[in-house]
Amino acid sequence: MNGESGSGDHRTLDSVDSARKRSFHVLYVDADNDVRCRVRDELTPTYPVTTAESLAEAADSTDPRVDCVVVAGTLAASDGLQFLEQVRTVWSDLPVILFGHTPDACVLEGLLEVDNATAVSRSDTETSPSNRALERLRSRLDEQYERSISDVRATVLDIARLLMSAAPDEIDVEIEWALKLIGRRLDADRCLVFDYHDDILEPTHCWSDGERRSLGPSKVATDSFPGFELAIQSFDPVAVPPKSASSLEVDVPDEFVGSVLPGENWSDSDADARAHPYLSDRNLESLLAVPIVVEWELVGVLAIEQETKRSWPRSLQQQLKTLGELVGYTLEREERRRELARQNERLEQFSAVVSHDLRNPLNVLTGYAELIAETGDTEHIDEVLASAERMETMIDDLLALAQDGATLDDLQQIQLEELVTTAWDGVETGEATLETRHLDSLECDPGRLRQLFENLFRNAIEHGSTQRDTAAVSETGSEAPPVTVRVEGIADGFAVEDDGPGIPPENRDAVFREGYTGGSGTGLGLSIVETVAEAHGWSVSVESGDLGGARFTFATEESPRESS
Repeated sequence: MNGESGSGDHRTLDSVDSARKRSFHVLYVDADNDVRCRVRDELTPTYPVTTAESLAEAADSTDPRVDCVVVAGTLAASDGLQFLEQVRTVWSDLPVILFGHTPDACVLEGLLEVDNATAVSRSDTETSPSNRALERLRSRLDEQYERSISDVRATVLDIARLLMSAAPDEIDVEIEWALKLIGRRLDADRCLVFDYHDDILEPTHCWSDGERRSLGPSKVATDSFPGFELAIQSFDPVAVPPKSASSLEVDVPDEFVGSVLPGENWSDSDADARAHPYLSDRNLESLLAVPIVVEWELVGVLAIEQETKRSWPRSLQQQLKTLGELVGYTLEREERRRELARQNERLEQFSAVVSHDLRNPLNVLTGYAELIAETGDTEHIDEVLASAERMETMIDDLLALAQDGATLDDLQQIQLEELVTTAWDGVETGEATLETRHLDSLECDPGRLRQLFENLFRNAIEHGSTQRDTAAVSETGSEAPPVTVRVEGIADGFAVEDDGPGIPPENRDAVFREGYTGGSGTGLGLSIVETVAEAHGWSVSVESGDLGGARFTFATEESPRESS
């Protein structure tokens, strides 16, 4: 409904003053052009307003942007009932305010009997309304506005349908669309979903009103987030402004002593709450943050931010907690799907390794065993033993990869120098040499990290020795110099490099895949290395090193993930 009269005061929503207004579009209907202009000018600092000069014009100009209709009493008294019936054919619950002077009050109130969505705001005079009458009208609009942004059950239900039907590759898009829906419904400036991990809140999804301020924050320490330790961690919402007795949805007896406000334990006053650095830095007057809980575990926070002051009724907080749970279970479902896909992919890769690579040493072992059985000659017993040892190594590697890579045990702060030396002693290094530089302490699972280093050392020695032996025999006929492996601390982690043949750039993306090998190894060692690194929350990359061979760099800024 966006009707306008032809008497020179046409005003559309697009031409409304661009100053910050509530997203609550008012249609004012009045035959008096002067009154229309005055009411419009009085309301537009707060609300976008369009006007119409007759009920017929208003009813015929149905516009979905209209949130409330205000009808002058003189028009309502004549054919207001017919107008209400027309409105209800389009919007069953659109609020209608009847703005009339005192002599028409009986007529106006009579209309309430047939339509409980209407309200009456009295005007003191038959001519231009007084300032007091306009203040009452604004109060009525404020009530309707607060009501419109305090019940989001229908929107949450729509979002539930949206998320449940989302395809795997649509999850992130649908969550951000859900934030947009709820943000528009609440007239918010920003809506964010934070992931909670290791005392850090990191925004993963964000919607911001394009006509308002910029996006929300990057990572936030939990001790810098309002009320996190005293409310969110206890699975309670955080509301700014805090709840007050006047905002309760129950009657509190005058004689009542104490507090009936759950969760109000992080701030003593409205002023203290809004002075919090998180809010002041972002120019926020209002915030509602609800915990995202999945299977009794806090996994994130849903935050609604506004740069204007508003209340947060308890019922609305509960509705948004439901939305947080929907988002949490959607993300959890997608993570489980991805983990299942990774497991299926790993199973396929294991099958390929078992059926191909493991079959080769088995065929060699079987062939030589049959030859020995036929001839009684033990000349080839060494080949049999070598094939058996290779199969045993491959089986150990497969078992290591088959374990849950995300599970860590016994996280400790260890001296990296000592663990590297222990891992080196656990590998057949022959004449190879180890160099260590600038190694500090590191929080890790020592057993898993030792497994990482052992596989890197074994990989460097096997490939380096094979390449050097081949080159030395072909060129000089003499023995090749021993392999050198270096482990050093770097600014954000550590690195392991060698002076072997290196890894060609075109193969670096493939080296961590099961079955990849550049020599006589099992093809599983580097996959184990990546699995251990990911279990700790680290990233690993490979490049050329200063020694001329491969250099594996581990960024360890993220803390390890504890096993669940």
